[in-house]
Amino acid sequence: MDDQSRDETRNEETGPVSFFAKLYRPGPLVALFTLAFAGLITLGYFILTDTTPPDEVAAAAGMVIKAEPVTVVPKVYEEDTTGDMEDLVRQADLAVIEAMRGAGMDLARLGLLDVELRTLDGRPYHYQVLDIPPLKDRSAFLTGLKNRLAVRVPDAVLTDKGNAEAVITIASLPTHRLMLETVPMTLPRPTGKGPMLAIVIDDIGEDLHVLKGLINLNFPVTLAVWPNASQSRESVRLIQASGRDLIIHFPMEPMGYPAYNPGSDALFTTMSEEAIRKRVADSVARIPEAIGVNNHMGSKFTAHTPGMTTALSEFRQRGLFFLDSLTSARSVARSVARQTGTPFYQRDIFLDNVKDVSAITLQLRKAENVALKNGVAIAIGHPYPETLAALKSWHARKNPNIRVLPLSLLKPQ
Repeated sequence: MDDQSRDETRNEETGPVSFFAKLYRPGPLVALFTLAFAGLITLGYFILTDTTPPDEVAAAAGMVIKAEPVTVVPKVYEEDTTGDMEDLVRQADLAVIEAMRGAGMDLARLGLLDVELRTLDGRPYHYQVLDIPPLKDRSAFLTGLKNRLAVRVPDAVLTDKGNAEAVITIASLPTHRLMLETVPMTLPRPTGKGPMLAIVIDDIGEDLHVLKGLINLNFPVTLAVWPNASQSRESVRLIQASGRDLIIHFPMEPMGYPAYNPGSDALFTTMSEEAIRKRVADSVARIPEAIGVNNHMGSKFTAHTPGMTTALSEFRQRGLFFLDSLTSARSVARSVARQTGTPFYQRDIFLDNVKDVSAITLQLRKAENVALKNGVAIAIGHPYPETLAALKSWHARKNPNIRVLPLSLLKPQ
């Protein structure tokens, strides 16, 4: 009897061979473990090399993993000026605005009677006289203002001078005079064609939506584009098509570097003349349509005479003017521009360190005041939705004697 016949006879005697008995024979076991091993290798490969998030792979394998929250660290675009007197003044401005809101007052009726540029430790700040609209409850307004100052500027002191006015002091220095009765504005008016104001918007090249809103304003703004922004060339195309002034927003080393990082394409005080010239050439080549330059950050570099001399010489040779954003009171840009023959401008007002529409509107009115006094003013802001909204609102009510012009139409200083 052959082997197959013996197996069949044995099956007839003992019953059919069970499935598990067959499974545990050597052949099937080897095949099973081979498949399992191959599966593990494949899973490991995908976990290590595939772009599928690990939690999705684990879920597919029957594992449960609790997702950890993702912390997004915002990119730092500007230097921190917290603690500077000018920054404290703007915080006090916002406290006044908040107190008016709390009292149900019309913010459009807040008057700016006068602005005076003063200095503390060589750093400028603006002393101002504000005309507060008529008050229903004077005591409640001043109490609300005192409470808001305590939060925003703990060193500020609000002093009630009687029925006509109150005064805010910060670090024992007067910064705000609040007129609680209407006072007629008596500011000098320059002769000639009237006061002029140029508005420059920095940090262009990332948010095309806000850029399009700025381009569509019914008055001119000058737009400063980062050379290496993700949307720099498309931004340049839009600006060129609109006929707006286009300048380069050139990164420069800040005092707080590397905590405040201007980017790898910035000018640094440690660079040689040759390196500075090459970096200027590279950035200008990215935006050859530009007519001028202003500094992004740069509180350390703009105070560095050797570096600024090389940089401004390069700007002048390329037919570019320089606008000092004035991020440092120790800036040597004006004197170096004079030595190198570089057309020069200097910022008067920052608009939007406080991202609040009413606070930005107040800064625009300060810029108006500077223009009324000096005949010309330059304000710098950023492409925030709040800034765009403030520009629209302000321009509808601005002093009609002030002309808003492209920066290129102002006479260099």
